[in-house]
Amino acid sequence: MAQFTGKWEIECSENFGEYMSAIGIGADKQAEAQKFLGDNSKLTYDISNSGNDWVLKIATSAGEREVKFTLGTEFDTATLDGRPVKSVYTMDGDSLIEKQTGAGFETTNKRTVSGNTMTMVMTAGNGVSCTRKYKKL
Repeated sequence: MAQFTGKWEIECSENFGEYMSAIGIGADKQAEAQKFLGDNSKLTYDISNSGNDWVLKIATSAGEREVKFTLGTEFDTATLDGRPVKSVYTMDGDSLIEKQTGAGFETTNKRTVSGNTMTMVMTAGNGVSCTRKYKKL
């Protein structure tokens, strides 16, 4: 679990536009999402944990938010574009798995770390996936 702690900045994404469409983000909001969440956005995650209790601080040029969770416990939160979802995080080996379920969509986000790179594979319920890579700061 310690491999996830620290500050991470987005480096690159593959298939982000198609993934956004798959989880119901309309074309009108996708350009804005790319601006604040895309490869050149300087999006950062600051991840910390104490046992099973975690904090993800997400910072974009549009603002900051904090997500607190306990592994294995479902909670109400919102997507970065503001849609309400139920989320649950679990550990599967060396992977931090997040499952989100909202109105008309679900997604599984799997984070793994290798050296100074965190890879996040986001897979929509219909199988469309996006891979995003972050570098440790």
